[in-house]
Amino acid sequence: MQNPFGNGMIPLPSNVIVLKKGNSQNVRIGKVGFSISALLFHWLPSILRSDMYNFLCILGVDAIIWMAVNMFLRLGLGVDPSSTFTYAYIIGSIIWGLIYNRMYIVHLIKDGYKPADKRSANLLKKAGYIKK
Repeated sequence: MQNPFGNGMIPLPSNVIVLKKGNSQNVRIGKVGFSISALLFHWLPSILRSDMYNFLCILGVDAIIWMAVNMFLRLGLGVDPSSTFTYAYIIGSIIWGLIYNRMYIVHLIKDGYKPADKRSANLLKKAGYIKK
């Protein structure tokens, strides 16, 4: 199989990076910045990327958000918290849209992945993911 990322075969958007683990053929693609897929689909991008670490983080933080919203609606406002799930899901989606890509890339770097090309390395340095 040919490498679809070399020799300019597929033009990548300016915020997409390619990470490679050692000398193996294990390549991951990530995006620097806001995650529209995490905003819209919440935990589904982590499942599709086989990113169980961040999936479990999302579930844990969502449980904490749900409990906080439920307590606020019951104790703070004195209303029936029947719409707790909706509010908690919206709050969680905004949070994960803002931080999911960063968590995913940082976790890959800690797992031994390195930038596959100079463009990815420069983008990671510019965004502050790796030291200059």
